[in-house]
Amino acid sequence: MATNRVYEWVDERTGIKPALDYVMYRRLPKSANWFFTLGSASMTVFLVQAITGIFLAMGYSPSTAPVPIEVTKADGVTKVQVTSTEALESIRHLTDNVLMGDWIRGLHHWGANAMVILVVLHMLRVFFMGSYKYPRELTWFLGVFLLLMVIGFSFTGYLLPWDNRAYWATQVGINIGGSAPLLGDLVATVLRGGPTLGAATLTRFYAIHVLILPTLTGLLMGLHLFLVIKIGISGQPKYRETVTNDLFESVSPDGKKSGKAFFPYIIFKDAVVSALVVVAIVLFTIFVPFGNTNPADPQNNYDAVSGGKFEPRPEWYFLFLFQFLKIVPNIDAIGLTSKAIGGVLIPTVVIGILFFIPYIDRGAKRHPFNRPITTVVTLAILIGIVAMTVVSMVESPGDLTQATDSTGKAIPVPGGIEKPWADAKSIKPILSIAPTPTAAPAAPLPAAAQAGLTIFQAKCTMCHLKDGKGDGGIGLNLSTSPNAGTEAYIRSVIAVGSPNKKMPAPGTFTPQEVNNLVAYVLAIRAK
Repeated sequence: MATNRVYEWVDERTGIKPALDYVMYRRLPKSANWFFTLGSASMTVFLVQAITGIFLAMGYSPSTAPVPIEVTKADGVTKVQVTSTEALESIRHLTDNVLMGDWIRGLHHWGANAMVILVVLHMLRVFFMGSYKYPRELTWFLGVFLLLMVIGFSFTGYLLPWDNRAYWATQVGINIGGSAPLLGDLVATVLRGGPTLGAATLTRFYAIHVLILPTLTGLLMGLHLFLVIKIGISGQPKYRETVTNDLFESVSPDGKKSGKAFFPYIIFKDAVVSALVVVAIVLFTIFVPFGNTNPADPQNNYDAVSGGKFEPRPEWYFLFLFQFLKIVPNIDAIGLTSKAIGGVLIPTVVIGILFFIPYIDRGAKRHPFNRPITTVVTLAILIGIVAMTVVSMVESPGDLTQATDSTGKAIPVPGGIEKPWADAKSIKPILSIAPTPTAAPAAPLPAAAQAGLTIFQAKCTMCHLKDGKGDGGIGLNLSTSPNAGTEAYIRSVIAVGSPNKKMPAPGTFTPQEVNNLVAYVLAIRAK
């Protein structure tokens, strides 16, 4: 056959046959069941992400340059003039006008969700089966790094559409990182590429997402796969089994000889599960379409199209952290805020424990019942994460919150459209802005208040929004809440913290910055 001749030609020049035979016909434990396919499924989804990401990069423009567009409201007649960006419009163009563009974007979006799920499930399988123990510690270390790569992909990719959802979720995430003790300001500045979220941030996140993370992930995945093949996988642990690290050299070869060959037995299971995962991603792409919110608005005004104000929240797999920050207290005695503790310190400690678990749980036995403390603590953490995620999903508002008057009553907006950016037919680029907008433009802020807005966006949006409730209800509604107080009270709280200690003393504002922040809060309260 032609295929055999090609294979022989390649083998004569590379000597690949022995290595390929070892990979394909190596023996694996008989107890390797369908749960052992999660690693292969994760790698399959990574390939889907790489392929769809390449096509997306061909049409994406990482630019915040303004693009004027015209939006037709739900009544089919009224038109609203707004300003979008090249980044968002390139995504819209790719989705609506490029052949198979909506499919490519959908596969990439749902593939990212599948990647998070599969990597977490794979690590849980390895953890509960004790497969991180000798001699597979290095394989586990690489797996933890790969988990961090997936989190990095999710965080950096979320900003790229540069819509309101992306802008504000990233603003919150960077502010959490910026709350880290000692290095917080440096971390936030490095991530933003400057003092505020802007064009430099988008370019930086794009470079990290498409250049740095794929390169690192490819290297880590290659090393991880090499060790899996070289060391082999561990079978299912047995309760009360008698085994020590010293017995590995004598037990392992015998176990391998009596196991199943990777081809065709194990690879069949891998192929089936990987195919089912790809089918699931395709089905989500078809039946669960998604769109963008309005263009990124640093002031988060009520927009003229929907009459709503965007309420930021992270993707579902970060919601537990979003909820966790609500219950973590400040520790004023050592100057730590709740977001520094719950958003930086505790996650860092957990990741550190996860990384070094092979040296914390040093026993040779791998069955969960033989490791009761490790098993119970991990289950408790998982239950807590699931519970906080569910609670946050129930409590979280939609992307847009209806405008309300001073009594809290909803303000009706005739002909409003709930999701103006989800319907391609309601949007078209235009060459110029119409001279008469549908609503009177907001009065410009005074110079001091404008300077205060810049500071506010950089350091305060973790807990407060311009004219609405804070992130998850942490901060006051500064525009309407009577608890925000008088000018003297506002100045005191900004400078030294609130009397009830819910807002800690920032300790980093200069007198001029305090004046500017006070001017900004007073300006938005007057509207």
